[in-house]
Amino acid sequence: MNKWFLVIFTVLLAGLAPSVASSERQVLRHIEALSRDNYYVDIDDPTVPFQARDIVGGEHENEYHILGFQGDTFIIVVQSIEGEAGYSLRGDGYDRQREELGDIVTVKDRHTWISIGVSAHPYAEYILTVKKNE
Repeated sequence: MNKWFLVIFTVLLAGLAPSVASSERQVLRHIEALSRDNYYVDIDDPTVPFQARDIVGGEHENEYHILGFQGDTFIIVVQSIEGEAGYSLRGDGYDRQREELGDIVTVKDRHTWISIGVSAHPYAEYILTVKKNE
């Protein structure tokens, strides 16, 4: 078989791998080596928040990427179930307002990627909830 066909086929299969259980239709998963799992999240219905329950720890980090358009507002909450999960927001073109229970992110540019990196040491089980406000 053609080597490039196998490479492309493997990448496509990795993208179709089982995703976060609670939001299968909203997520495309991409595994990067052994230390990063990248999830591309689609929140098109504001009445259905994205929610992921997962485990992270050591040098491993879960990255959730959300595409936002000018005027979109998202509420981001990470709850630790066991251990203490921490998170950081990365990206440009949005304003972040820290609240006691989470962050409110409002997109200022025409469009931007909002990246949420969840990590823990030594490990944590967590629930990430992202709700798009209308």
